[in-house]
Amino acid sequence: MKPWFTPLFLFALAPPAGAQEPVRIGVAAPVTGPNAVLGAQVLAGARQAAAAKGVVLVEADAQCTPEAGKATAERFVAEKVKVTVGFLCAESLEGALPVLRSAAIPAIDVGVRADRFTAQRRKTGDPVWRLAPHAGAEAEALAATVATRWRDVAFGILDDGSVYGRNLADAVREKVEAGGQRPAAVDGYRPAEEKQFGLARRLARTGVTHLVIAGDRGDAATIARDAAANGLALQFLGGEQLLDEPPDAAEIPEGTLAVGVEQTFRPLSPPGEADAVERSGYFGPGLAAVEIAATATDIAKREGKPLPDVLNATTFDTSLGRIRFDAKGDSDLNLFRVFRFNGRDFVPEAGG
Repeated sequence: MKPWFTPLFLFALAPPAGAQEPVRIGVAAPVTGPNAVLGAQVLAGARQAAAAKGVVLVEADAQCTPEAGKATAERFVAEKVKVTVGFLCAESLEGALPVLRSAAIPAIDVGVRADRFTAQRRKTGDPVWRLAPHAGAEAEALAATVATRWRDVAFGILDDGSVYGRNLADAVREKVEAGGQRPAAVDGYRPAEEKQFGLARRLARTGVTHLVIAGDRGDAATIARDAAANGLALQFLGGEQLLDEPPDAAEIPEGTLAVGVEQTFRPLSPPGEADAVERSGYFGPGLAAVEIAATATDIAKREGKPLPDVLNATTFDTSLGRIRFDAKGDSDLNLFRVFRFNGRDFVPEAGG
């Protein structure tokens, strides 16, 4: 029986006899199934970095299961890779780490936001470093936007009552209050209602003109419509939920703001080298992860240092800027941007 994986791509020709063997870097990304589009983005970025750095990629179809993660890691050990990148899902990373730990192979993660992997790194000894945003990054981005843009306006914070919405709203409130700002209103609503006139009237009594909403696009549209019917024009600021829905999901007001992770990296890729889909989403993190992996292995070999020590102590120059990892293994890479709705779709603001 053939193994579930097959070699997908070997990014360099075999070296001539006597030549130095190029560094091998494992890339774990889904190339089949429902997450294949995201995996293609990771691979496109990784391949561009590999071509520039002269390293060999060993690619594996890492689906979002612990079993796939374990099998992927075992293949990387057999292929003698020096470092791995990728792992979009917590399940696959969780399955891979015990194998990678035993083999002392570092993993540079680009997709898992759960903090437990890096928070427990000292206890578990797991060789994980993370480019993906940490769990509180969205709230930090929202609070930073309020602090820089709404310093002198009456703003409120609104959530849809879900666990996600309530936690996000509470985190934003905590951060803005720590910075010396106090919301004029903190409220909640029942999601997916056809009318929100009661909420609109409550907001009108508070005097708010700007509103952080921890909810989806449909609810934001309903609240905006009913607030306008009460003579209240609201400037909305939402999180990634607003960006994740299709443009025609609801008629939200033009000028609505949302924070989310940078999605397009076209300037990094020469025209014609990769299509627009592949240069979006995880293209940038995949690119930076391989750049870091290649640079770190070069430094480790040249200076005779353990690879984990190099990852912990080095500031890396990448196509996404300078990146450094903290004591837990979390990076200082911040890909959150401010997007503005132009009446058709959300577009990144210049300097946002």
